[in-house]
Amino acid sequence: MSSNTLGPLVRLRGLRTEQLPAASASPDELAPLLLAILQEAIPFADSAAPKASSDAKPDPKIWKLKGTHVHPDSKARVEVLERVVPASELEKVESRSATSEGGEGKGGKEGKLRGETWCCRRSAHNDAAERGTASWEEFTRAFREEHAQSEKAFTPACLAAHEAQSWDCAGVEVEEGGVRWGRFKLVIEEMRHRIGKPVLKDRTFPVLQMTAAALGEADREFVVVSIPVPDFGEKSDKSMLAKEKGAQVAYYVSVERIRMIGDEGQKKIEWLMATASDAAGVLPAWVQNLAAPGVIWKDVPLFLGWIVRDRVKRAKTMDVVPNGGGKKEDNIKSMDTDGDRGTIPRVSSGLDVGSLPTVSEETSNDPELQAPR
Repeated sequence: MSSNTLGPLVRLRGLRTEQLPAASASPDELAPLLLAILQEAIPFADSAAPKASSDAKPDPKIWKLKGTHVHPDSKARVEVLERVVPASELEKVESRSATSEGGEGKGGKEGKLRGETWCCRRSAHNDAAERGTASWEEFTRAFREEHAQSEKAFTPACLAAHEAQSWDCAGVEVEEGGVRWGRFKLVIEEMRHRIGKPVLKDRTFPVLQMTAAALGEADREFVVVSIPVPDFGEKSDKSMLAKEKGAQVAYYVSVERIRMIGDEGQKKIEWLMATASDAAGVLPAWVQNLAAPGVIWKDVPLFLGWIVRDRVKRAKTMDVVPNGGGKKEDNIKSMDTDGDRGTIPRVSSGLDVGSLPTVSEETSNDPELQAPR
């Protein structure tokens, strides 16, 4: 992928609050921004797992393989990749962009841009509501419909989540990458994560988050894109977490894509997430970049371990509600009732100062992720 396919929006530098759409913006007024985000996010995801390839191999000129991991809570292996976007490429993006305004933002001294180190994980799961995997409906509910709530539920280090602002995207449909996209959501999410108390303060991440789904009957796919808005706590009265006294605001940008792949009878759910992050404060960037590949893959077993317990809770709810979504025996099939898992000091954006070494290929005995049996 050349630098020409990168853009100014899906960047770690982020957006300023003044660049956000007006609260009263209509769906038609929001459409150009939603399309612009897709035009950056879709090619970025395709570089790690191209749709044109049946085995979804990443572009070796862009992504470097950092390892493959396994865990008892996931039947699927998790592949981890890394991509470095040099500052020189980002400078070209800025020079092309009509939105570039120079010195302000996340660039460092006098607005000088710094390169971005992206980590990406990819896994392919059976479409089934059983231990070690999840169904398409469960992925959709957890990540397209209830993204923040689900992340807080399955991420032990996520301490709080707050939807500060939302826009009306009803009826917006756009074309990108040969796919018709709709069902847009656009919100400001604030999330607070523990990354290493008492040595390091909690980090608060305000992001502009866009969700979109493919509309074709044969296209089972959706994306979630998060862009930092670092000054939101200072500039908006709608902030709650980022404006708290002593809050340490940090940055993450991410592109998450969940889609159905494979031929009939052999279909899998591909879950891809790529992110770059900066914890800010005193934590050096090189420490964060070293830690990220050993952390990002853990979201997969965390989610799949949590969804087992979530199924049990939902089945119990349906059992006491008449016509609650099907027969009880269908809803609780293949479910386990494990207790709560231990906590992990981590951030889903790829930060974890408590576990710097990566986990070697084929390893499944990481003490951080072992559940009490």
